[in-house]
Amino acid sequence: MRKYYDLRISMHDYIKSLYAEAHENGSPLLRAMFYEFPEDGRCWELQDQYMFGAKYLAAPILQLNQFRRDVYLPAGQWKLTSTGEVFQGGQTVTVDAPLAYMPVFERL
Repeated sequence: MRKYYDLRISMHDYIKSLYAEAHENGSPLLRAMFYEFPEDGRCWELQDQYMFGAKYLAAPILQLNQFRRDVYLPAGQWKLTSTGEVFQGGQTVTVDAPLAYMPVFERL
């Protein structure tokens, strides 16, 4: 529990900025991929991953006993938060998804 509490505290300023953005222009905190990448046709088709604000891409595990999953990364550079590995966008990558965490990418 302490790990996730510390994570939430470390994201306090980011979350606060998302609330301010939502107040100012109505932007949702959790966003369909096409919201951030309207020019990317692939993002209009995705139903199993989402953005947390403009910075984080979350790829939840939706199947029992699924410990790896494919994640589409739009254009740009993306860092897998669990390992620090950096990926070039515009491609689908396969990443580990152990019980300990969900794949989350930070937009660089």
